[in-house]
This record gives sequence, C-alpha cells and structure tokens, in this order.
Amino acid sequence: MRRFFLVLLVAALIGGGGYYWYATHNAGAGSQTAAADAPKAPAGAGRAVPVVTQTVAAQAVPEQIVTIGSVQPIAAIAIKARVDSAVESVNFTEGQEVRTGDTLFTLDSRSLDAQLRQAQANLERDRANLEKAKGDVKRYAELVRTSAISRTTYDAAVATADALEGTVKADLAAIEAAKVSLSFTRITAPMDGRTGTVNAKVGAMVRAADTNPLVTLTQLRPINVSFNVPEKHLPAIRAAMATGSLPVTASIAGAHGQNPGGEKAEGKLSFVDSQVDQQTGTILVKGEFPNADTRLWPGQFVDTVLTLRVEQNALTVADLAVQTGQKGRFVYVVKADETVEVRPVTVERNHGGLSVVASGLKAGERVVVDGQSRLFPGAKITEKAGGKPAAPAGGETAEGGRQQGSATQDAAARSTVTQGQSAGGAT
Repeated sequence: MRRFFLVLLVAALIGGGGYYWYATHNAGAGSQTAAADAPKAPAGAGRAVPVVTQTVAAQAVPEQIVTIGSVQPIAAIAIKARVDSAVESVNFTEGQEVRTGDTLFTLDSRSLDAQLRQAQANLERDRANLEKAKGDVKRYAELVRTSAISRTTYDAAVATADALEGTVKADLAAIEAAKVSLSFTRITAPMDGRTGTVNAKVGAMVRAADTNPLVTLTQLRPINVSFNVPEKHLPAIRAAMATGSLPVTASIAGAHGQNPGGEKAEGKLSFVDSQVDQQTGTILVKGEFPNADTRLWPGQFVDTVLTLRVEQNALTVADLAVQTGQKGRFVYVVKADETVEVRPVTVERNHGGLSVVASGLKAGERVVVDGQSRLFPGAKITEKAGGKPAAPAGGETAEGGRQQGSATQDAAARSTVTQGQSAGGAT
C-alpha cells in the first residue's frame, strides 16, 4: 500500500512537470508570434532626412543648339598649268601662306618668247605691205580718173589694201595671244591662302590637259564652319534671323575649351540651305568666322553652338532636382516647416546643367537636388552639412539637354513616388 502511494506521487510529479513545461513553451511561442504579427513603424519616420537644396532662380538663359560641325574653307583653288612647258622654278615652300599676286611657279618661256617675236615680225612685214598697197591705191585713183588704167585694176588694188589691213589686225591679235600665253609661264596666287603639297618639282613637264594640280591653295581667313541641325529647329532659326545676325561659337571637339588662346572662336550665321535632307531630317547651316589666328583648320571637327536668343528672367533649377515619375516630371519642394511636398513641373528646355521650368515653381522656392531617394510627401528634411549634388545620371545631349535615365532609374523613380504617396496617405 505504501509502495502504491509512492508510485502515484512520482507519477503526479512527472505529470505536473510536463504540464508546466508545455504551458511555458506555448506562452513563449505565442508572444513571439504576436510580436511578428504586430505592425512596424516606418523606418526613420521620426528622423529628418539629410538633403541638399537649392533656391529656384530667375536668370537670363540662352536658347542654344549644340552640335558637331566641320571646318570648311570658303575657297580652295587647284592651281594648274595653262600652257605646255617645264617647271623652271618653285617660289614657295609647302604649307607657306602667300598673298594675292605672289609668284608660285615659273615655267620655261623660251618657246613662247620665240612665238611672240615671230608674231611681231609678221606684223612689221604686213604693215609694210599695207603701206605699199595704200600707195598703189592712191596712185591708181589718179590714173583711173584720166583713164590711164582700167577700173578693174584700181578695184584690185583697193581689195589688196583692205586684205592687208585685215592681216595686220590678225597679226596684232596674234601678238596679244602670244603675250597672254607668255604670261601663263608665271603662275601667281589668285588669293590669300595657304599652300598644300607641291606636285610639280623643278624640271617637271606640265601640260594644260593635266588633271592633277601643281598645288592647292586654301583660304583660311575668313573660314566657314558647316553643321547640320534637326529640321524642327528651322522655324526658330528663321524667326531669330529676322531679328538680326545670330552668333555662332566653335571650339575644338573633345578639348573641353582648352584650345589655343583659351577662348572659343566666334562668328556669325551666314547660310541656311534651301532644302531639308529627307534622309536625315536635318538642314545644313554655316557660320562664318574671321579666323584671324587660324585657330580653325580646314577639315577639322569642332563643337558648335548656335545661339538663337537669350531668355530673360527664366525660372531655373538644377537638372538633378527634376525627377521622373508615373505622372511625368516632378520636384520635391521644401515648405516653411522643413517638410517636403511633391510638385509636378513642366520643363521647357535644358541648358548647361539647368532646367528651365515653364510651370509648377516660383522664384525663391527651395527644391531638393540631392537625397530624393529617401523622401516621401511630408518627410522632414535637414540641410546636409557641406553636401554637394551628385553628378547627373544622364550626359549632355547634342542639343544641350540632359538625356533620359535608364529603364532601371525610371522604375526606381516611379517606385519612390508610389511609396511616397502611400506614406503620405498614411500620415
């Protein structure tokens, strides 16, 4: 009996201990489940987000077309021989700048000198014959009045004199032609320019029928820069041309402005083509540059900027401030209580890292230019100490505008807007 109570006591103790362990274990698991199911507070909801801001400014912003152009000479003359002869002397060096009238080549003139002297001798002979014929006509005129000679003889003398007059005139023309041919043996520069490669050396035989030039003379001052612009800019260009001449600047492509002299070459728009290229949808325009320092070189590629107008008091913000969402472009505007709101904006154009805003902002308002990824409507912000805006994701386009970001960046921007709107609704 005593043993039976002892076994019962042990069983009771074991059962109580198991129940205690089971109750304690279930209570811990339940508390963990409740903690996991409880809603979490938004991360950083009570902390200010460090950002970099900028004030919307009203300033003068030029409207420009930026593209790549090529330098082209206004004139490039191929110097050729006009008579068959041999090169007697070359009076310049390759690459030398020459002036109008400078002697470039001297050709052998001996045969042409002989032809000139022959023509002059023929003239003297025919003039002597003409004088004799005129004397015969004068004598025959007296004789025909006295019927000493027939009228036929007199008429023949007159015809001979007239024929010799024509011969003398032909001799004079032959002399002029010989002098002109002789002048071709001295080849001079028809304009100021720079010489290229000399293709005929001393002693070389040259002919008027040769296709290769003796040398090419290229004009450097002034000089043209040709470039193509999209046809959509044609109305704006024509409207701007009606108000006056349009400035064009050119700098060496890829030199980032570090060209000789440290300045860009400046010129004026001088030509707009008469038709649009249908294959490319562009139109050819040219700017004329004085090029006094020969900074621009024929065949060179240059960065070209055509300024159409300067818009005064244009509202501008940094390109970095403008974000792209599902409903278009927007900015984060800082309110008086240092919280932000999402403001849709209309960007008219871009220039030099600035966005010209047509609507949505006012001068003096503050916008966020860096740190937008952590913002949502109503978020508290603080100015980042010594903060600088990050570099833009897109580069500069040919028209001076910022390129659109990648699909990943656009998706991230849309996600940011969606989360911000959701958070704003919660608050």
